Amino acid sequence: KVLCAPVDLDSGNKPTIPSVAQELVGYTLVEAFTVGKELFLIFSKSFGGDGLPNQESRESALRLHFGMNGSLNTRKINPSWGNDKGYGVAPWKQKKASTLRLYLANQNNHVNNGSSEYLIIECWETNVSYPVSVSMARNKLMNNSSRDVCSSLFNAQDAFACLKKRGQRMNISDALLDQDICPGVGNIIKIESLHRAKIDPRRSVSSLSEGELRRVVKHTRQFSMVWLRTGRAGEKLVYNQTVCGTCKGMSVKMQKFGGGSDFSRVNARSANNASGGGIAFMSRVTFWCGICQPMTTECLDLSTCHHSLTSNVDENTSNNEITRQFNQPAAFSRVAASMGCCPQHGVKSVKLCRARNSNYQNTLRIFFTCKYRGCQYFSWADGHFPNCSCGKKATLRISKTERSGGRWFLCCSLGDRSKASNINTRVAGCGHFEWATDVHLEPLGPFLTPLL
Repeated sequence: KVLCAPVDLDSGNKPTIPSVAQELVGYTLVEAFTVGKELFLIFSKSFGGDGLPNQESRESALRLHFGMNGSLNTRKINPSWGNDKGYGVAPWKQKKASTLRLYLANQNNHVNNGSSEYLIIECWETNVSYPVSVSMARNKLMNNSSRDVCSSLFNAQDAFACLKKRGQRMNISDALLDQDICPGVGNIIKIESLHRAKIDPRRSVSSLSEGELRRVVKHTRQFSMVWLRTGRAGEKLVYNQTVCGTCKGMSVKMQKFGGGSDFSRVNARSANNASGGGIAFMSRVTFWCGICQPMTTECLDLSTCHHSLTSNVDENTSNNEITRQFNQPAAFSRVAASMGCCPQHGVKSVKLCRARNSNYQNTLRIFFTCKYRGCQYFSWADGHFPNCSCGKKATLRISKTERSGGRWFLCCSLGDRSKASNINTRVAGCGHFEWATDVHLEPLGPFLTPLL
């Protein structure tokens, strides 16, 4: 049964939505189930007085949607232990205000005797909806569980049939992210599953053969279950990579599209279908290998990949860039020599980060640091970058457009003053722009990743 927050247990950070917990006081948790990224908690409460013949029971449902970053923790606490210390909660969560916190106790116990245990349900960065229809929640469980990629009730034939029928006017990237078609599929699962199935994410569902669709369903389920069983995403072959983990070529492309974006509408016209036109789930940054995932069904044999590496290089790619495709591991030694390494843990412990919560002068600059907690190693990684007209180091960014997606460029971290609505040098910059070259990129070696 849901209780008011006990004074002697309540922790310092107050939930951002306390009203939901207050409304549920007195209700009993009777059922809990998941559908994709949603968790439904079903509560019941009796009205009319205990023992009365006309006692009425009323049900209410709470919906938690975890989205990209949402999480949930359940833990037991006994008043005799003192204040809730957040046992089992990651340190970074303990410092953040939770979205919702519920206190529950066994309704058969006396909760004031100092020996009863409480169950705490707490979530962070989660979308909370209350009340929602109980019948809607149960219907969603009944109708969607056979397509939920992490459900024990998953049925590959149902997922295939739904994807083929309901996704026929979408591109495959949007269809996989549509939670009514493929509950539980997120952007990483989508990207890696399509790579393993050798399907270009820009292709329309209607252009895929039955065999290709079944491959997509198979790899989507497999990648999701590895993540569920281990608690970690499987090997990322193209997501946030510059070198394809399959063909080992620097052929990974990157673009933000989907969800009814301009690209989707253009793709729809070229494919003679209505892909994207406002039907899809959302626009997301997508990675794919231009060699392993061709736009057509030709050249799917990976044995031809190395031959294709040189024949499919963009006409603007330099000879040095082509050579570097086959010598990427050597970048570790070049980085160690030119930029230095962690004196305590070596070059393999070094990672590249971006200054996001920094002062005006260092906003968005990149730097090397050590992966090991507590290590003080730090070194700016942009010393060889030019300065913009503001007198700041130019910022290294990556293009996400259709024409130049995946290409690095240098720009002013404050943007372009001439295009800003508020003419203020603190919020609008000089508009510096230049495409990055080998001189800028090579010293960063394999540490440079697209989502830096």
